[in-house]
Amino acid sequence: MIRLVQSKKIYAGKRWSVRLDKFRFNDKIIETEIVEHSPSVGVIPILDNNYILLVNQYRTAARKNLLEIPAGKIEQGETPQQAALREMAEEVGYVGRLVQLLKIYLAPGYDTELMYIYIASDLKKIRRARRDDDEIITIKRIKISTAIEKCISGQVEDSKSIAAILAYARGSSIRPYQSKS
Repeated sequence: MIRLVQSKKIYAGKRWSVRLDKFRFNDKIIETEIVEHSPSVGVIPILDNNYILLVNQYRTAARKNLLEIPAGKIEQGETPQQAALREMAEEVGYVGRLVQLLKIYLAPGYDTELMYIYIASDLKKIRRARRDDDEIITIKRIKISTAIEKCISGQVEDSKSIAAILAYARGSSIRPYQSKS
């Protein structure tokens, strides 16, 4: 049986914090650092029933550009749906009808971040909202079948995007996603 013995915040930054957890397992005390991150959202914007809007974004941790679904953290007071619409407006300049596809932990071995992933359809172009200062983004309109191939071939390296695109493909049989309601 695993039992938490102590949890102590050891760092607090503007985007996340780190805590040190001590837990008892088989009569041993084990310490582990945990990144505390707010929940987040990811969106699969489907355009013209055959295309997906992705972003090519520079990621400082990877030190390169990554092809990704639009995504970001849920701000204080926002619902996941509100955050998904805001992120899509900021990153690709569209809004649409949302259907939740997945809810996943991005790195549960050391991070608390829980991501809600939505499919956005019936897209309407809007004037793109202001992006965050650290976002260096290029919008890519890609056939859904090409996005799937890029996931399988390793050209898409971002795990949330791979999971989202392949789950969408599986659930939709590469057709426009239809809600089961």
